[in-house]
Amino acid sequence: MDSTPENLDRDLLDFFSQAFRSFDSASEKLADAYSDLEKRLENVNQELERTNQELSRSLTEKEALHNQLACVLESMTAAVVAVDLEGNINLFNQAAERLMEKEGQLVIGQHYADVFGNRPLLLETLNSKKAYVRFEGSIKTARTTEPIPVQISTVLIQQSDGQILGALEMINDISERVELEEQLGRSTALAELGRMAAEVAHDLRNPLGAIRLYAGMLQQELTDDRKQLADSVVRGLDTLESITYNLLSLARPIKPSFQFIDIVELMRDVIIYTKHAMMENNVVLIENYTQYLVCHGDFEQLKQVFLNIILNAIQAMPNGGNLSLTGSIDEQKEFLVFCVEDDGCGIPQDIQDKIFTPFFTSKPSGSGLGLHTVNRVIEAHFGRIRVDSQEGRGTRFYIELPTDARQNQPPVFEVGQM
Repeated sequence: MDSTPENLDRDLLDFFSQAFRSFDSASEKLADAYSDLEKRLENVNQELERTNQELSRSLTEKEALHNQLACVLESMTAAVVAVDLEGNINLFNQAAERLMEKEGQLVIGQHYADVFGNRPLLLETLNSKKAYVRFEGSIKTARTTEPIPVQISTVLIQQSDGQILGALEMINDISERVELEEQLGRSTALAELGRMAAEVAHDLRNPLGAIRLYAGMLQQELTDDRKQLADSVVRGLDTLESITYNLLSLARPIKPSFQFIDIVELMRDVIIYTKHAMMENNVVLIENYTQYLVCHGDFEQLKQVFLNIILNAIQAMPNGGNLSLTGSIDEQKEFLVFCVEDDGCGIPQDIQDKIFTPFFTSKPSGSGLGLHTVNRVIEAHFGRIRVDSQEGRGTRFYIELPTDARQNQPPVFEVGQM
């Protein structure tokens, strides 16, 4: 083996030359690997960026959907209560707060039974795993004297895979529907009763007419003592004819024959009819009218209205008192405002909203149709009636009638009119 210095230097140069080539090759590979890693890292970063954007967009959409759902729940008229699997309340909307008189922030997180122990329906739905339950009942609250009729629906809250997350209860106040159903029932019964009453009233009219004729003849021929008996018969006939009119009004729609009426002239006729009753009860009549009182309506129907109200006022003062009749035109000259006031026994507060109901009466005797008919006639005249009464102090009936009802009537078009 040649070990001269020249050979050793050559071998050493070859070694270092090969080492440097290997190093350069390794550096190139490392640079390529690093470049490839940078590209992969850039791709991963881009993918992460896209994923973050999608997650952010999805989160925004879910947040918007959540807010929209929250707005829907808060704007619902139905009370909505939801519980989790443990029965703890996690949703309580504003309608629930109003209906159940509880603050949502105070009941959220509480167990349903601790808040509504007497209404276990929601928990029963949750425990029985029934998908949907619906029934009607009532809820009693501190602010209501009577139970509120409600419709209660409960449903399980489930994911798409069927996993149960909790249960939801929706409570609808159905007071208006129940009232309408009751009104419909009353209307149907009233229509049938009205038909029967009309038949009776028609059968009574002819005999009453004959009795009135004979009673009038007796008034003219009898002496003073017996004449008083005849006068009593006539007053009784007035009452019977009023009842007959009310019975007939039940069976037929009230259709006023509109004309301009001098209300003072109408009141003269009414006072003639009620004069004897005032004298018997020692009632003092006080009239206060403005100079010109005109309304638009049916003379006979409105006479019956005032006759009914004034007779009621006289009967409310069996030991005497003052009967005040006041009439005026409002500032806009649209309504005649008339007030019938007595200082009699008054109407108890708890029945004031019932006095216009058919067949309701607080008197020992009476048909209970008078004020109902009064109300119907005034409504047919596009007017209004209200009562202000204090028990033991007296009663005021306020009647408003249009000075010209033509503007309230639907237009009548001639054939071919556009």
